[in-house]
Amino acid sequence: MSVGCRVVRGPDWTYGNQDGGEGHLGTVVEIGKPGSTNLPEKTAAVIWDSGGRGTYRAGQNGAYDLRIFDNATTGVNHPNIVCGSCGQPVIHGMRWHCTVCTDSHLCTVCYMADKHDLTHPFRRFDTASSEGEAVPKREGCTEIQAKGIFPGAKVVKGPDWEWEDQDCGIGNIGQVTSVGCWARGLTSVRSAVKVKWSSGSTYGYRVGHEGKVDLVYIEEESGGSYYKDHLPVLDHTAEVAPSSGIPREFKVGEKVKVELGKDRFQSMQEGHGAWNPRMASYIGKIGTVHDVSTQGDVIVRYEGLTRWWLHPETLTKVYRMNVTTLRSL
Repeated sequence: MSVGCRVVRGPDWTYGNQDGGEGHLGTVVEIGKPGSTNLPEKTAAVIWDSGGRGTYRAGQNGAYDLRIFDNATTGVNHPNIVCGSCGQPVIHGMRWHCTVCTDSHLCTVCYMADKHDLTHPFRRFDTASSEGEAVPKREGCTEIQAKGIFPGAKVVKGPDWEWEDQDCGIGNIGQVTSVGCWARGLTSVRSAVKVKWSSGSTYGYRVGHEGKVDLVYIEEESGGSYYKDHLPVLDHTAEVAPSSGIPREFKVGEKVKVELGKDRFQSMQEGHGAWNPRMASYIGKIGTVHDVSTQGDVIVRYEGLTRWWLHPETLTKVYRMNVTTLRSL
């Protein structure tokens, strides 16, 4: 599992309509770590499309509160495997392989849209390296309507909003026009949406990319149906997907920032430029890649000519979004 996964309630759900009701989507924004006092191991924090946040079991005490609706948002893809229905040359997210027509593969969107023969059983591959999990034929299986931030939904700024007054001011409402990729060249697809605001301006926002949630809905929309028992549970022991489609190679001039907590940031700096207490004040600030050392550490320049040598894994690339870089599906 990874931050950014889009999830729905799972087999051990016991939280009423905290998610907005069965079928409503959320985004995994944090994963529990051993020894953490904030988020226990084998749990995950989710922000629901409606704006609520909760902590749920991902194997804790043998319980699984969530299912993965889509992991394409985390960069999972299956290179050189073509979807037999939509023809996409790369299958993003889970791959579905027909066990009858062995040369037939479907992407999640087509599988859930009832493409191919419903009487044929499939195997689900959660990542490119998965061994595959057998699932029954879709005919006669329970379908659930997916609901949340889909085209047509009315939205307002959410917890990770950092786009100033693009929404034309507090309380302004926008309408989702399409779902797509956060920026060109990334493998994390279906991780962002275009929104048209009352001013007529249209911009793109993160809904899953790197676990960020820029929007919440005030009026949900349907995103088709899904076969709930065919989806994998969110499991702490599952293969860890890449956290995003962003490569960890950095180029001079790129914009970056640290999004870790202070303790995690400090521990990762050991052996990578060391730790200075002043570094904590730069968490969340945008800097510019000045150089990359022969050991791979990144030298980041901030305003005022301050430079830090930072572990590359502490950094997130910053993409300034505009409507032209959001690829519609």
